[in-house]
Amino acid sequence: MPLDAQQKQKLLENAKALLTANDTGEFIKPSTSQYPHIWNWDTAFIVIALSHYDIPQAKKEVDALLAGQWKTGLLPHILYPNGASDYFPTPDFWHTENLENGPPYPTSGLTQPPVLATAVKAIFDKGGDKDYLASVYPKLLAWHRWLYSARDPEGTGLVSIIHPWEAGTDNSPRFDEAMQNLTQNLKPENVPAFQRKDKNHVNPDERPLQEDYIRFMYLIGFYRERNWDDAVLYNEAPLLVQDILLNSIFYKANQDLLILAEELGEDTQEIQDWLDKSKAAFQTLWDEDAGMFFDKDMKQDKLLKISSIQALSPLMTNLSSKAQVKRMVAHLENPESFGSGDAPYMLPTIAKDEDYFEARRYWRGPIWINMNWFFWKALKEHGYTELAEKVKDHSLELIHKSDFVEYYDCRDGSACGAAGFSWSAALAIDMLMDA
Repeated sequence: MPLDAQQKQKLLENAKALLTANDTGEFIKPSTSQYPHIWNWDTAFIVIALSHYDIPQAKKEVDALLAGQWKTGLLPHILYPNGASDYFPTPDFWHTENLENGPPYPTSGLTQPPVLATAVKAIFDKGGDKDYLASVYPKLLAWHRWLYSARDPEGTGLVSIIHPWEAGTDNSPRFDEAMQNLTQNLKPENVPAFQRKDKNHVNPDERPLQEDYIRFMYLIGFYRERNWDDAVLYNEAPLLVQDILLNSIFYKANQDLLILAEELGEDTQEIQDWLDKSKAAFQTLWDEDAGMFFDKDMKQDKLLKISSIQALSPLMTNLSSKAQVKRMVAHLENPESFGSGDAPYMLPTIAKDEDYFEARRYWRGPIWINMNWFFWKALKEHGYTELAEKVKDHSLELIHKSDFVEYYDCRDGSACGAAGFSWSAALAIDMLMDA
């Protein structure tokens, strides 16, 4: 049942309180215990929430993230401004310190879906501070330029990831085939020594498997041996995938960056060219039989046909035809796949009728509030108001039932993953304070 007004008000208060509790004084960490550093898209989601009620804090979060930007324009997926903790990988594991074009302090060498321009637009929409916008705009533009130069040097119009962590959906079965193709190189001497700590605070059955981590670490070792050189990495990367989720988020981010550029009177031609080039490129990932967009393994030149919620992420853009939108929405409504049925809650990250579906294992089935948030907004944009409200209601019901956790079991709404998870609180705030 949808929450009543009193329940929503209490949830809003609790969500704000959690962000306050997770504030280190320098930044709001993604969770109370599991993730003690700065994560790229986590910060953006937190900023979107703060833009509703604390713009100075929202700006502080943006500045903390941008402080770790590389000279190349790369905005890393993890930043370690306070040094090591009990989290792995540790700052030194990445070998990014002392690189000529590297970060000002240790960070990862990977990136993450670029939500930040959308978050900065949320700040500007609420506060209209052009001086602040002018101070951060060049850094946003530099990151977007880097994504194209480093991850799409061939000019396809779609950027590629070189590690599943760059997609933000680490162990998704979307990447299983591409990752399994690394097996021939997984000799002990090619995998850096590592000791997982991600299971210290979370049930191991809800985390990626050890075989996943071996491949994750192999890729990091491969890239750090090449000193994180962008040109070398793209040409030699063992994994190269045009990720449909990242590209959908990126298209939306470029639309928002274009608006910000116009507000500042900046030249917009470069950004418009990016948007124009993406339009045709997205259609190369459409599968007519499945009625979905799939990731493309660039090493094998083939689509990776897994029925995931991310395969419907172009709904976030205006790049799909009406017929394509209708078919994707049908998947969201289908109780056998993503809709509510025997499993009452929406939206699982992997279709329930997909062989790879695991209800409680990280990105292989559970509901993540950020995915629900993306689709809530997308469905509203496409005029599917009733379905959008259903997704929103389910999201708030899950949080009310099981608190602000990392992800949720779609079968009963029970908590999975890390407790005290900031983006679940942040995106609940945005849903609750949406005008």
